[in-house]
Amino acid sequence: MWYVIQVMTGKEEEMKTIIESKLHRDLYEDCFYIRRERIWCLEGQKICHVETMFPGYLFVTTKDPEALYWELKHIPGLTKLLRAEEDIFLAVSSEEQEFLENLIDEDKEKIVRLSDVKLDDEKKILSAEGPLKHYVGNIVKKKIRLCYVMIEKELFGQKRKILIGIRTREERKQ
Repeated sequence: MWYVIQVMTGKEEEMKTIIESKLHRDLYEDCFYIRRERIWCLEGQKICHVETMFPGYLFVTTKDPEALYWELKHIPGLTKLLRAEEDIFLAVSSEEQEFLENLIDEDKEKIVRLSDVKLDDEKKILSAEGPLKHYVGNIVKKKIRLCYVMIEKELFGQKRKILIGIRTREERKQ
């Protein structure tokens, strides 16, 4: 199962490296954070870059979250394993995990790639390929010119607006 570890925002890579170097691999299978591709417009140029999708969150897969918790207590700088109640660790639900896996689509680097969208003449999204393809119906905001949409999903115990980078099929060909 996936569990959520809260860390200082901006320290995701650093904490991931510390966990991988200090904890025995018997305690966990994988430790990662999710990033996403974004397009920025600079001086008329569209530039793709990668940023952290959920700042301050690491994900860890483990069969023994309690043993992992006690080992994590020895690592300075880690905030906490998120908990749903006093003694129960917050596991990512199967629906949430499926959602996140759909976004990263088995990308080994855990990056949510840009979604290619097809637009009609009024800039309405007709269809999408990539991470957005299953969630076109969840769009609550779209900024076609700025190359992103926001979808709304229940995640980590609350409704969240999640930004997904897009590009039109015409832009992809350029």
